[in-house]
Amino acid sequence: MPPRFPVFWATLVLFILVAASTWDALVGGVHLIIILPLVILGQWCVRWIFRRFRSPVWLRRSAMLLPALVLAAKLFIAGGRDTQALRVAFAGNIPAGIRDLHITEDAWTDYVVHAYFRCDPASLRSILERPPFARSSYQPEHLYFRATEFPGLDALPDFHGILTFERTDLENDTGHCELQTDASFSFACIVYAVD
Repeated sequence: MPPRFPVFWATLVLFILVAASTWDALVGGVHLIIILPLVILGQWCVRWIFRRFRSPVWLRRSAMLLPALVLAAKLFIAGGRDTQALRVAFAGNIPAGIRDLHITEDAWTDYVVHAYFRCDPASLRSILERPPFARSSYQPEHLYFRATEFPGLDALPDFHGILTFERTDLENDTGHCELQTDASFSFACIVYAVD
């Protein structure tokens, strides 16, 4: 890292890493093209104010870097569009250890998310066993999702004893969210739709 302007270089490298971690070109581009210049502009304003009042260098650099670190951490946690779609469907929480994620989004007339993924069973169970999720009165014997709803997925698991959960905070006339899993909570098929 060049010795001159260390806060600038630290911020630049940090936001490049955060943009790359999204695995999403559009979201990463927004981080680098819109958010990063605004952060650097804010840092220059902070630098100017602290220099005007002859603050110590360590205080000035801390005041410039700390907000950038906090914002980068929030952007890293937010992830890409796929993670955001799951966060919306799960009412703010997403299960840990998500893998084998297949997701589609459609926002033409309604916002509809179809997703299939495997995850940490304990994390999925803890999310589904508390509000706003509740176990549905309808419990089918097989998955009623089609593999064609998930791009890149050839076949859904053929498990018996499927558990169905619904979000209770969505009104039937404005939206719904249904999730199916097996008794071990090792995978999830979810449909989320709102007007």
